[in-house]
Amino acid sequence: MKPVIKPTIPHRHAGYHELIFLSKGAGSHTIGDEKFDVTPNTGYYLGLSEVHCWDFSKIPDGYVILFKEEVLSQYPNAVNSLFQLTKTFEIADTEQQIFAQLETFQKEYKKGSSLHVLAAHLNLLILTTLNLPSSSPKLDSTVIDQLALFKRLINEHFAQLKNVQEYADLMKISVRKLNTICKTTLHTNAREVIKERILIEAKNLLTHTNNQVTEIAYSLNFTDSSNFVKFFKQQTNLTPLEYRSKIKV
Repeated sequence: MKPVIKPTIPHRHAGYHELIFLSKGAGSHTIGDEKFDVTPNTGYYLGLSEVHCWDFSKIPDGYVILFKEEVLSQYPNAVNSLFQLTKTFEIADTEQQIFAQLETFQKEYKKGSSLHVLAAHLNLLILTTLNLPSSSPKLDSTVIDQLALFKRLINEHFAQLKNVQEYADLMKISVRKLNTICKTTLHTNAREVIKERILIEAKNLLTHTNNQVTEIAYSLNFTDSSNFVKFFKQQTNLTPLEYRSKIKV
């Protein structure tokens, strides 16, 4: 993490996961449309396509790791486990060894260690993070694997596929089974998970582009802009233009 106080504009690292560990700092960190206080010994996880920005009031110190899933091709459990992480988590005084682990990881990266070595460090870091009490619930690995697959499929197809049955078919499971997975892990049903991903993208486009509502509706594969407006208002109680006006105040 750069040790400077400089607000960042909202941005995302397309195709990358991001893990952030701060030992110092104060201010705020906005992920999507949620704002979190920045405090020492705090971690953050950003999934694929998540928009975020910083507004520091004290100089931060810590580490940022950006990586693509293919880096962990030898560690499929680590990739799937990412979907258990919460957006923010605490690093207690008893868990400070994680910063020593991060320092070693950074040294290996700076000296140009092989991708195999760096992937092993990243795998260990993810496992260590998962064991932080506040980072995630403990769930059956089979369920997590299936949730991870569902999430990946949504990221790939959310603009084209909006029906739960289509995703269940791709996963070769029943709709009932898919809903059970979502209720066990996310406390909601599969349809709501799909709608949430579409909503995230809609908010990103409304916030970070000047595209017209009709253009956004088209890019998200709605049959017309009125259906998109109806969907957006059902999810937020605001029309797309009301949302854009509110976040740009």
